Amino acid sequence: MQITPKLTVIVGGMFSGKSTELQRQGKRHMLQGHNVYYVKPRTDNRYSKDEIVTHEGTKVDCISIESDGSIIQFMPFNTDVVLIDEVQFFSDRLLGQIEVLLRSGIRVYCSGLDMDFEGRPYGITPYLMALADEVNKLHAVCDKCGNDAYVTPRKVDNKEQLLVGSSEYYPLCRSCFYEKERQTC
Repeated sequence: MQITPKLTVIVGGMFSGKSTELQRQGKRHMLQGHNVYYVKPRTDNRYSKDEIVTHEGTKVDCISIESDGSIIQFMPFNTDVVLIDEVQFFSDRLLGQIEVLLRSGIRVYCSGLDMDFEGRPYGITPYLMALADEVNKLHAVCDKCGNDAYVTPRKVDNKEQLLVGSSEYYPLCRSCFYEKERQTC
C-alpha cells in the first residue's frame, strides 16, 4: 500500500512522551503492513545502544548512527516509514537526507527536544519544525506546580551543551522556570 510522504516532528521537553509517541506511530504503521525503520543517534546510549527505550521501559529495535552519519545507508530497500528519535543530536546533514526520503515517497517522523536546558532552540529541531507538514508539541508536568512544563533545566551546574541522562534534568513550567532564573541571578 502506497503512503503519502509527510514529515511529522514531535517535540517537547524531557519526560513529555516524545519517544512513546514515536513508538506509537511506528506501531500504527506496522499494523497497516508498512515497513518501518527506527533510527537514533549513537550518542543516546542511556538505556540501550540498539533500541529506542522510553522512560517507562518500552523498547523497539533500532539502528544507531553517528550524529553526522547516513541514516539511509543501512535502511532496508522496502522501507515505507522512517522514525528518528533524539533528532536534536544529529548534524544538519540529516536535513538533506530527510528531503531525499520524502522525495522517495517515504513518510518520516522525528522526535526530539525543541529547546536546550536554558530554554534556547536546540540543534536542528527548529529547522525540522519549519520544514514539517505537522508539528506536535508535547508537555511534561512541572516538578514544582503541576502545570504543563515549558523547559527541562538541569539539576547540576554544568554548562556543557551535551549532557546525556535523564536524572540530571527536571521539567518546569514557564513561571517556575522564570522564578528559578530570578533566584540564580
